[in-house]
Amino acid sequence: MDERVWRLPGPRGFVRDVVAERGRGRHVLAVLPQVLAADAIFTDSLGVAVLEEFARQSTSARRIYDAGESASVLDTFSQALIFDNPPATVPALLTHREVEQLVAVVAARDLGTAARDGLPEFLARVELESHAAKNQAQRLSIVAILTRDELPGFRGGASSDVAMTSIWWWARMARWDVAAHIADLAERPHLQGVLDDVRAESIVEVARWDLDLAEHLAVAWAGEPNQLPSLLKDWRIVPAPAVNGSRYVGTGGLQPPEMVLASWDERAVEAWHDQLSVAACSLAAEPEKLSLLVWAAQARVLLPWIEEHRSALQTRVAEMLGSRRMAAILSGWFDPPIKADGLVEIGALDRVVQKALGSRDAEWRDASRRLRDARNCLAHMQPLSLGEQQSLLAACHPLH
Repeated sequence: MDERVWRLPGPRGFVRDVVAERGRGRHVLAVLPQVLAADAIFTDSLGVAVLEEFARQSTSARRIYDAGESASVLDTFSQALIFDNPPATVPALLTHREVEQLVAVVAARDLGTAARDGLPEFLARVELESHAAKNQAQRLSIVAILTRDELPGFRGGASSDVAMTSIWWWARMARWDVAAHIADLAERPHLQGVLDDVRAESIVEVARWDLDLAEHLAVAWAGEPNQLPSLLKDWRIVPAPAVNGSRYVGTGGLQPPEMVLASWDERAVEAWHDQLSVAACSLAAEPEKLSLLVWAAQARVLLPWIEEHRSALQTRVAEMLGSRRMAAILSGWFDPPIKADGLVEIGALDRVVQKALGSRDAEWRDASRRLRDARNCLAHMQPLSLGEQQSLLAACHPLH
């Protein structure tokens, strides 16, 4: 992921949550999985996004960087923020006149070794000393971007306290985020008409919360379902997740459950629309599960499309046969009889088309048969190959 992620609604909400908590007078800890926290581009762009959000609210904020391998956390903050009379204690730092109403934004990976090792203890002291600050509105505020292993120890094992809270990168990605991200890729291949929608929906369904994988598939995958296993197998290797399949996590989950923390750190598990979701690359060895995801994506796009074209075909056939003849055919062939002016299901309609139309109407017979076969496949949870989709689209072209 790169800086474009912060344009998306879900990740943008993460940034806004961080800034909002500071507005409530608390220091904020933005907790990332270890894989993301180790990504210089991701953490740097998050820091920039936080600074920009504070700027939009006319709040002064400044970034903290490495002051040397041996510099302590206090020395690092002092060198970055204060020019005169550097403070010797945490309380003096928080209330120094040069940092009044200022927000200090720091990513743990930007710190030197000594400062990073001392960060949890420093943050615990900041939280404690903030209780005693005489003017809470004037004191320095800290936003730290870190991993769960770098969290300070709060009372009772909690991840937040009165003056400091944690915001976790958990359940931050949704379908519309992934769809918007891949739609913005100029180099992605384009398919004809609805096939492009099917391909995009399949990428969202398969990649889910993994934007990097979604981008990879958007560029490398031409839309043939049989090609997906090899693309997933060659993507990346993650440890076996702590859960198998999906489990409901509910809308109230603000951070990963204890049982999946290690897998979450490795980006093997995330929340996806209130479900625990394993990394899609693990599906390469489970073709049945992968097939169900592709089917769900195809059904979401193609079933309404098929119904729209079934309706158009019914109207065209009624015009060709005449209302009376079509009504007579339907009444005679089906028990109970189907009314010609009502909805005629694609199986019944195809029977009429194949029996009542002659060889001169081959294009309508082909369209009817393709619609019937596609509808039957999807009704039985069988995804269509790219060739079958293309044939369906071509056969139904006269209905436009």
